[in-house]
Amino acid sequence: MTAVRSDTNALVKKALKSFLAKWEEECPDVNPFSHEDQHGKPQIRNADTAMEMLFHYIEERRSILQSRDFKLLAIEQPFAVPLDADRSDLFYIGRLDKVFEYQGRIYIGEHKTTTSYKKDGPFRSDFVDSFSPNSQVDGYLYAAHLIYGKRVKACWIDAALVHQHVHDGFRFIPIERQLQQLAGWVWEARYWVEQIEANERVLGSNQPIDEYDYLPAFPKNTTSCTNYGGCPFLDLCKMWSNPINHDDPAGFKIEKWEPFDALEFGKAKGKVGGTDKQLNRKMSLYDNTRLQSFRTCARAFYFRHCRDLTTADTRLPLVFGSCWHEAMDIVWKELARK
Repeated sequence: MTAVRSDTNALVKKALKSFLAKWEEECPDVNPFSHEDQHGKPQIRNADTAMEMLFHYIEERRSILQSRDFKLLAIEQPFAVPLDADRSDLFYIGRLDKVFEYQGRIYIGEHKTTTSYKKDGPFRSDFVDSFSPNSQVDGYLYAAHLIYGKRVKACWIDAALVHQHVHDGFRFIPIERQLQQLAGWVWEARYWVEQIEANERVLGSNQPIDEYDYLPAFPKNTTSCTNYGGCPFLDLCKMWSNPINHDDPAGFKIEKWEPFDALEFGKAKGKVGGTDKQLNRKMSLYDNTRLQSFRTCARAFYFRHCRDLTTADTRLPLVFGSCWHEAMDIVWKELARK
């Protein structure tokens, strides 16, 4: 690597420290510097790769983050925005990675890591195209418009390539939406909420579901079973027509998905982005994870969000992404300050 600025070295060390602290929190049993995963297969998502990426990322982003036209407004901004005027308890919740002002307009920034490498890319077109249309991007832009108003311009996907040899693959992917498109997203979100709640009512009904040969709710979407490396619940669907009759299987652990706690709404005092209400667990709170899970496969949603099952194995792509987010918080805060 060519010589780098001394302040870059210092910032890399600080960001990597945050990366490693998050790694220790997420998977303390896995060595962050190992180049093999827990099954002995080559693994490029490690701290060495992250360190190389950080050197290049800081130099790549320094000019814009220290520009006179740039102002960082928020890091990890939690939000809760209403989905239905007729339901005071229904909110779409989440957290905006970054909110910033650039050339007089407001943008939200979302960090994404990927191994989708293209030699002259650096990203494959299917990765770039995956953000338009994209339910998460649309939902976050909907929230941003409610919080920040007409000054909101776009969402910038801050894409970072994870590769064994290429460590300078970064790109801002700008995504804009018209208000009519965001209105369409709101309708779709309400539709999926209604579908989730209808299926949950079947589980809570007086029907003798445990006596049925099949589960009359949360139907399988068999076109998604092998996507993205395969559904973690695929074997359960192969074995059980009615999972109600079966205890929690080996190889899984119980881990409730609690966005209310993850976003720390319980600690929030005063206004949370998008609402003046004090949120509580009794409200109907939906985030992108739950909505997207149901859209992908209702049966997988049942296993994950009704039975609270998740795989016991560490999923390093998710861990690396979380750790990269932590490092980005440090980098953006330090560069924007200067």
